[in-house]
Amino acid sequence: MNISLVAPSLSSVDMLLTLVGELFEYEVLPQKREQTTQAVHQMLNNPELGQVWFIEVEHEGNTMIAGHIILSYSFSLEHGGRIALIDQFYLKSEWRQQGIGTELMPQIEHHCAEAGVHALTLEVNIGNKGARSFYEKHDFIPRRQFCMMTKTIKPSKLPLNMAS
Repeated sequence: MNISLVAPSLSSVDMLLTLVGELFEYEVLPQKREQTTQAVHQMLNNPELGQVWFIEVEHEGNTMIAGHIILSYSFSLEHGGRIALIDQFYLKSEWRQQGIGTELMPQIEHHCAEAGVHALTLEVNIGNKGARSFYEKHDFIPRRQFCMMTKTIKPSKLPLNMAS
């Protein structure tokens, strides 16, 4: 089995949105389709925001899309500069527990190093013991003294670099 990360083209946005929808359903998260569609287009059109990949698996002579990864960039004084957030790491159920994630983590980390990233972070559902164990095996450290919190903000307008 050959596993690779492949950047989607603008013509494959519908496939990406289908995978994102599957992830939202799996995680029982509310999804606003229009908002998600706009965010995906914004990410694909502005590589400085992060990276989107399909997880492509070549198996028994067939090439299939097994899932996707969305990585977004930010900045952290604590970590000394640019950081990346694994916003989404989704494998279709039939591809889980086959070593795909284990093979992909070094590829993701290599990409981050090449992009000048100082730390890689992610958010895991506290009840998803399998995912938590997987990430801990790949040297992610739970920050037990922290609680991630979110407040939704409605932007008043698009930043100038996003409007063009």
